[in-house]
Amino acid sequence: MSDSKNKKKVLVLGWDAADWKFISPLMDKGEMPALEALVERGVMGNIQTMDPPLSPILWTSIATGKYGDEHGILSFQEPHPETGERRPVSSHTRNCRAIWNILHHEGLKTHVCGWWPSYPCEPINGIMVSNHFTDFTKDDTADNWDLNEIHVNPKSELENLKQLRIHPAELTWAHIAPFLPQATQEQLDNPKYQKLLSQIPLLLARCSSFHNVATEILENKEWNFLGLYLDAIDRASHEFMKYHPPMLPEIDEDEYQLFNEVISGFYRYHDMMLDRILHLIDDDTYVILVSDHGFYSDHRRLVELPKDSMAPAYEHSPFGIVCISGPGIKKDEQIYGSGLLDITPTILHLFGLPVAKDMSGKVLVQAFEKPQNIQYIDSYETDREGDWGELDPNEKDDVWAAHESLEQLVALGYVEPLGEDAELQKRQMQFEYKYHTARIKYSRGALDEAIVLFNELLELTPRNGKILIRLLNTYVSLKDIEGAKSVLKGMREIFGYTNTPYIDILESKIHMLDLNPAKALKILNALSDNKINTSETYTLLGKTYLMLREWEKANKNFAKAVKINNENADAYHGLCFTFLKLKSYQKAIENGFNAIGIKFWFPVAHYHLGESLLHIKEYEHAANAFEIALQQEPGYGVARKHLIEIYTNHLNKPELAKRHQEILKTNMKPKITIVSGLPRSGTSMMMQMLAAGGADILTDNVRQSDENNPKGYLEYEPVKNLLKENSWLADQDGKTIKVIMQLLGSLNLNCDYKIIFMERDLDEVMQSQQKMLGKPVDTYNTKLKATFEQQKEKNRAWLEAQPHMDVLFVNYSDVIENPMAEAERVNIFLENTLDVSKMVASVDAELYRNRKDKATS
Repeated sequence: MSDSKNKKKVLVLGWDAADWKFISPLMDKGEMPALEALVERGVMGNIQTMDPPLSPILWTSIATGKYGDEHGILSFQEPHPETGERRPVSSHTRNCRAIWNILHHEGLKTHVCGWWPSYPCEPINGIMVSNHFTDFTKDDTADNWDLNEIHVNPKSELENLKQLRIHPAELTWAHIAPFLPQATQEQLDNPKYQKLLSQIPLLLARCSSFHNVATEILENKEWNFLGLYLDAIDRASHEFMKYHPPMLPEIDEDEYQLFNEVISGFYRYHDMMLDRILHLIDDDTYVILVSDHGFYSDHRRLVELPKDSMAPAYEHSPFGIVCISGPGIKKDEQIYGSGLLDITPTILHLFGLPVAKDMSGKVLVQAFEKPQNIQYIDSYETDREGDWGELDPNEKDDVWAAHESLEQLVALGYVEPLGEDAELQKRQMQFEYKYHTARIKYSRGALDEAIVLFNELLELTPRNGKILIRLLNTYVSLKDIEGAKSVLKGMREIFGYTNTPYIDILESKIHMLDLNPAKALKILNALSDNKINTSETYTLLGKTYLMLREWEKANKNFAKAVKINNENADAYHGLCFTFLKLKSYQKAIENGFNAIGIKFWFPVAHYHLGESLLHIKEYEHAANAFEIALQQEPGYGVARKHLIEIYTNHLNKPELAKRHQEILKTNMKPKITIVSGLPRSGTSMMMQMLAAGGADILTDNVRQSDENNPKGYLEYEPVKNLLKENSWLADQDGKTIKVIMQLLGSLNLNCDYKIIFMERDLDEVMQSQQKMLGKPVDTYNTKLKATFEQQKEKNRAWLEAQPHMDVLFVNYSDVIENPMAEAERVNIFLENTLDVSKMVASVDAELYRNRKDKATS
């Protein structure tokens, strides 16, 4: 352990499920004055939760700066490795160091109260009480209530701290009454309400006990760090949020009258505890108040949970709260772009300690008044030796069984009821662990790994709809159309074609991915409003109309989406973009700010906000929006071009313009459109379509039109020599070039490509080649055909793996049969830069002369 002279103090308060949407009205009414004061002397904002939104996973991510698949806690419970018996996850389950281990190593007085999970307590340089510190059995009373020593560190504090616990039986009506201000004696005596009524003293006693430990530390112990976790808001919300105003139609009026103030009461009580804590610290103390997710308190509240192991998480909203105050922190400002993984890096930085590069979070630099110089090390797992205040790994399998805790998790709906079949339990938990890991992999962008896991889960439960849905969506995210279609086919075989609105929506997503919005729209419009009345579906409809360039229809659907869910960042961005296209710039700006306020890491939204601001000549603000877009996506060349123009012509900042010009010149790759495929697969037809639509074609007309191709080949002679020389491609930014399939591997790697790959029935290709060579069309080399087939499949796989190549596969016969739809696909692929009507007019179906299904001569 280091001999630290660090005098800084950081207090972290965890309020599980706290939500600004619930808090703000209470603050406006003056009912949470302590939190209001904290907000005024610091910064506040939303904090993005993670998937899956389960408390043990999330709070461990907060304490480590790492994803669940890295820190190892993946659920509420785990199987005993030898017996298979279920037990709650524990400190032993975590396989990396938490913030308290790091601070202990640095010699800082470190205290932790109630963190989930934190038992057995770790031997850190301070007090730790576990999340099971307040657990009791039905036989325990206030006067006879034992405490296992594994729930307290150091053991010398056991007798002192156990006296700070409050048993629910110690609470009187005076304590409970503020939560039930309209209660009648008849209601309080009604047997049907007793189970719910008992939850109030249970939760009140639990959070008060942890609060008592925290105040004991602040008053009487030396400290540098204190982490206090309270779960009462979350647990109360799962029980009582459905009774919160306004009254839901499914709720009995008598129940509503009795319980409608319970949630507000718990928020007020948390504010009272906060007030006491703030009076025990000085102005030099940093305070971080954070929640792991929010909780729906509007029309999205659930009266009954579905039968699903993840059902309680359906009530969680995607944004929690974060509030930070202390020396050097901005005052009374809102910050954006916070995530749960950012808390530990920020704590380390506040103590002047380096952030580990293997932590996925970042320091919340937006909270500071001045720019920050952040120090880094590779890892706290391998880079340093010494005392880390960790448990003995040899004791890992001797964890207290915590049956009472499991029963509580069962009662809350987080785990299935306890059974007797240990082997079945073990299989179920292994399935759950793999499922949660797959979701984490998906959420962090490890899509290929997620695909493997979802497929393994599907082998175990082939008819599992939620696995099929997530697998299909993962293929969509990978832009793997064939994979998505394969899953869709399997879903149709299982669930059919009628009364399957969600599968229909998934099918429409595939058509969108395939750049076929007309087919997607046909499916979506066939669904009645009651089947698609979700924010996600209206957002999808809006995006479909965007692809069709129908701005007003897109706008109306995005508006419907935000009416249902006013935290839908994608829908707000859709409104921003459509209002921009409709030249309603102020509305575009308003919705752009809404989008980035919800999801700050959203480069395209910052870009469109910048464009909107540019139109009303707000040059400084527009430049700021473009700069943020570039911070998030450095390859956003068009944003850089806007900045050069703004700094040169409007803000008189030539040095900034020069910097962006140099970056653009050095780092921006030429963007080239390539038309490819086998010879005679329709490449010339596509080149003709692109030329007619307005594309800048690179051709030298050396090869003239002939009877085989009366409209011209539109080729460029140097292409034939790509195997030896490809440097000339670097000078072809914006050009469209025909390159046969076999030469694609010779393209210049220092360019970015959009490749339109033409596909055609191989028999037709072979017949057309035979005719062109003056040979009989009904006899051709079958070995050559097989070779072409192998080459085509290898090229397709190779293309899809190239990061600098974006590929659209177009079928020749589809173009002939439906030129409008295919021209629209190509235009969308090329970012709506072409005249579709002229592209369609250039297609001559009479030139489809080597059709497989008719005789040829």
